[in-house]
Amino acid sequence: MPLNYADAVTASPAAPQKSISPPDLFFNEVTGDIKPLFKHQETFFYDYAFQPLLQQKYSKEGPFTSTGDINGDGLEDFFIGGAFHQSGRVFLQQPDGSFSGKELVTGVKNEEDLQSILFDADGDGDLDLLVAGGSTEFETSSWFCRPRLYLNDGKGNFLPDSSALPINYTSKSCVKAIDYDNDGDLDLFIGGRCLPGKYPSPVSSFIYRNDSKNGQIKFTDVTSSIAKDLQNIGMICDAIWTDFDNDGWPDLVLAGEWMPVTFLKNEKGVFKNVTAASGISDHTGWWNSIVAGDFDNDGDMDYIVGNMGQNSFYKASAQYPVRVYGGDFDKNGIYDMIPSLYLPDRDGAMKEFPAEGRDDLLRQMTAMRKKFPDYKTYALATMDQVLGPEERKGALILQANDFQTCLLKNEGNGKFTRIPLPVQAQLSVINGMVAEDFDGDGKLDVVLSGNDYGTEVTVGRYDALNGLYLRGDGKGNFAAQSILESGLFLPGNEKALVKLRGAGGKCLLAAGQNKGPLQVFELKKDIHTVPLQADDVSVLITYRDGSVRKEEPVYGSSFLSQSGRFVNLDGPVVSVEIKSAGGKTRRVNP
Repeated sequence: MPLNYADAVTASPAAPQKSISPPDLFFNEVTGDIKPLFKHQETFFYDYAFQPLLQQKYSKEGPFTSTGDINGDGLEDFFIGGAFHQSGRVFLQQPDGSFSGKELVTGVKNEEDLQSILFDADGDGDLDLLVAGGSTEFETSSWFCRPRLYLNDGKGNFLPDSSALPINYTSKSCVKAIDYDNDGDLDLFIGGRCLPGKYPSPVSSFIYRNDSKNGQIKFTDVTSSIAKDLQNIGMICDAIWTDFDNDGWPDLVLAGEWMPVTFLKNEKGVFKNVTAASGISDHTGWWNSIVAGDFDNDGDMDYIVGNMGQNSFYKASAQYPVRVYGGDFDKNGIYDMIPSLYLPDRDGAMKEFPAEGRDDLLRQMTAMRKKFPDYKTYALATMDQVLGPEERKGALILQANDFQTCLLKNEGNGKFTRIPLPVQAQLSVINGMVAEDFDGDGKLDVVLSGNDYGTEVTVGRYDALNGLYLRGDGKGNFAAQSILESGLFLPGNEKALVKLRGAGGKCLLAAGQNKGPLQVFELKKDIHTVPLQADDVSVLITYRDGSVRKEEPVYGSSFLSQSGRFVNLDGPVVSVEIKSAGGKTRRVNP
């Protein structure tokens, strides 16, 4: 219908919009004030030259951030990792709240830092540094993927110790510390990420027991004897040590690609995979991140697990899963992988088709040119025609049926209920997460960061998330806050997100982005933060309404992140009980 000026009418003036002034914001960006000057410098690497049908790059996942009092002056510092040929940097907090940075190593650095952990490896009272190497930039079993331990001299200077750790060349994703055997020292979980050139082959993850004595640091790989289920468990993106069944022993929860959120129960130092009894074992996804929190104030730990989201070409459900097929299908000695998804055919019926175009498939497998001589034959071909029964023999076939970022509500006895987060949390990949009572109402909130710019070009990068603050209601429900309400604006290729204590006890959030600068935000509200001791494992906070919230001050939480070990005691707090790894308890005045 054509438009005619003669038919135009004057519209009523729009109702005035409520303006939100700066005092109403929860956070202020303070990067320029405290000067933690760091910009991640990613080295270009073309993963698709080796596996053209990958969904994303695995050489573009940093940087990570780890926090702690590195030089023992009572102020919280942090370390942020560097890419290939870029040194990580140690940032020491100054009395005025600013940060002074220095490089961890000098000279040529060939490793790609994937995650680190600040923890007391040798029991001398200061924080040592473990850096895990990874990426697909290197060949399988590359020296550059080994974990590296740096010992602290007590003043924030780190020296490498090349003999403390077992030899391990697996491309890694994460490292987390806990005293899993309750013997008084910190042990390690190290997550295996991928097998370069052979995606989606599963890789192993590892548990290292701390056997250090008399100042001599030694970690022993005890995976085969206490955690056999970690052998070729999958492609791990994140993990968390947590007592999900409240029996006093730290368990292990894993998040990874093409797998369910996986629960390993600690049975007095031996780990058993109990995922099948969790109630959510049938939800397989591209789980990328996990953070713990007692989001319903009932005294046990719930979990938010970051996923792919629902704003992508890839759509997954129980009826129509996304799949990946792996194997040497054309028998030429090169490992092939083909992703698939369900799409309507010419008659509108849902059929499983290859996800990528003919040109990319031929780059992976030139033998397919005979089977699909033109674009039309390939466009009409379902996966049954792309890979016949003979080609599928011995193939690795994985599937994902759930791409929603969710809350896993702990129902007790190792069982969980899956509750999707609001739609604003489904706009992109979720990476860094921090759970904290930011508004001081006695109910846990969560801040999320995300995006991924390393995706395959025909799919397009995942860049729709600008950071998100979700306010919790203490019952497991969340309300999304706009940028104008929260003051958080994280529009980049965001990775790690951590909290740390700034000058005067202020709560800070530090966000690292791939090929971008570090950003720091300050919580405007003054909250009562209490630092925790190195061996504290749980905090029980009782409120006036009788509810009890449990917190676990872990060494490492969410994707590439290790937040500061402190507790916020704002709000209607009646009592606080803190428990150490040895079982001792103490009370703190709220």
